[in-house]
Amino acid sequence: MVADAAGADLVVLPELWLPGYFAFDSYADLAEPLHGDTVEAAREWARRLGCHLHMGSVLERDELGHLHNTAVMIGPGGDILHTYRKIHVFGYKSREAELLTPGEQVSAVTTGLGRLGTTTCYDLRFPELYRGLVDDGAETIVVCSAWPAARLAHWRLFTSARAVEEQVVLIACNEVVPGLVEVEVAVPRPHRP
Repeated sequence: MVADAAGADLVVLPELWLPGYFAFDSYADLAEPLHGDTVEAAREWARRLGCHLHMGSVLERDELGHLHNTAVMIGPGGDILHTYRKIHVFGYKSREAELLTPGEQVSAVTTGLGRLGTTTCYDLRFPELYRGLVDDGAETIVVCSAWPAARLAHWRLFTSARAVEEQVVLIACNEVVPGLVEVEVAVPRPHRP
């Protein structure tokens, strides 16, 4: 699918597309350092296409052996421009909170596309994260998700709400069921006096 995006300025993948969000028993075996095979492959995809690639999130194993759900933004030259470790790990009928260590901070990065911030999935329910990104200068926020199909209406609501609240463009990519990807772009309307 990434190869089919030739000519795009930005390609966005969903949360934990490899190995799949619900592959909890495989998390420990499939986690990699940030310069592991998955990120290195994505860096080559970005170089080949000459685009920014938000590779969704990967299972990152840090230097202490902790696992994180980490979003990675790659520039057109293949450089890692930004990473974000998901702060609000999900716990309801999920093993994410049991297996993964939450991140601690949000930040934005200046790119050829403007100043971008990123969050992941369940973070959409916490508006203060988005205020923090806007305070750090984010003009656009990219959200990768593996939001369940049963609550897809909430995903759409929260993407729109965060864009309107913070007056930013919000680009969200969600793998609602394996093989089906949904993209939402929420653009706030300008305030009228």
